[in-house]
Amino acid sequence: MRIRSLIAAGAVPALACAGVLPGLTGIGAAAQTPTRALPAAGPVPAGFQPDSVTFVSASDGWVLGTAPCAHKPCTSVLSTTNGGRTWQGIPAPRYPLARFAGQKGLDRLRFASTATGYAYGSQLWVTHNGGAGWHRVAFPGYVADLETAGGVAYAASVTPHEAVTIYRSTIGTDSWSRVSGLPAGVTGFGGLGTITLHGTAGWVNLGSHVYATTTGESWTRLGFRCPHDYGIASIGAFSSDRVTLLCAGQPAVGSTQKLLYYSVDGGTHFVKVGSPPSGGDGGVLAQPGSAHVFIATASGATWLYVSTDGGRHWRNSLLLDDGGKGWADFGFTTASQGVAVEGVPALGSHMYMTYNSGRSWHRVTF
Repeated sequence: MRIRSLIAAGAVPALACAGVLPGLTGIGAAAQTPTRALPAAGPVPAGFQPDSVTFVSASDGWVLGTAPCAHKPCTSVLSTTNGGRTWQGIPAPRYPLARFAGQKGLDRLRFASTATGYAYGSQLWVTHNGGAGWHRVAFPGYVADLETAGGVAYAASVTPHEAVTIYRSTIGTDSWSRVSGLPAGVTGFGGLGTITLHGTAGWVNLGSHVYATTTGESWTRLGFRCPHDYGIASIGAFSSDRVTLLCAGQPAVGSTQKLLYYSVDGGTHFVKVGSPPSGGDGGVLAQPGSAHVFIATASGATWLYVSTDGGRHWRNSLLLDDGGKGWADFGFTTASQGVAVEGVPALGSHMYMTYNSGRSWHRVTF
């Protein structure tokens, strides 16, 4: 499973990992008048299959994927201005889509605003005009994760020897610099480098430790450690103060034991609040409400678990009996609107959306 914890992470500070844009509430927001002009929009290519999705508002979103074509690369990008009700094809980077995560090619798409977006994997491609044109930007190593918020983009670089270093860039520019205050070249199982942002606040899981910032200028290593034989699987943030953390361990066939922790001070202190269902190998969090938490996971099947009481009780929000294809991407744009990509194009993929806080999901038809 290769999901990231952040979908909606635009440059607007109010829009974060699982936050809410004031005035935007699910279906009503999705039906708004388009907020931007589409660049050279055309039809959706026949046979399109999604791989990664990103929204910067309840209306504006993009999907990276692929479709059969006569002249490779067959990488495709779609765009919506009405919350996913309809989609149009726009120009895509001239570089192949990775067959599986970690292989050569593009693996993920993130937009910081309606203008600036990043397509990344073994290369980093950038647009500053909403996808009308893309260009490659030099970047050291494989881009394993990239998230944006508060006018800044952070990216995790992984070398062929699996050493992880975190870089940052100001939105609208193409220059990247190593983040001071974070260890560089972290190796081993705990390298990870997964990034969670909310406005100017951020959390990075690096070297089996969590590092946090409130401004982006200085980072502090948090004292929290998962219990023995457990590791940090994911971090979610509803605000700069309200943070959830998922520990996973004691694996069995098709399952791992899971523990959920909650903080009201940005991660300085965590309290255990519950034990999510064991089905699935680890998981990734999304937190669209202060007490509304989702876990995306997979093993013999593919699950979205949800808790509406801060993690004390859980139920299935979406269960797919697909043999465990897993989630390629998952997250929430507002408290009501969420999106998930099941599987990868190489094995057959589908995208699902909810407009009612996960009470129901529908498969998107492009």
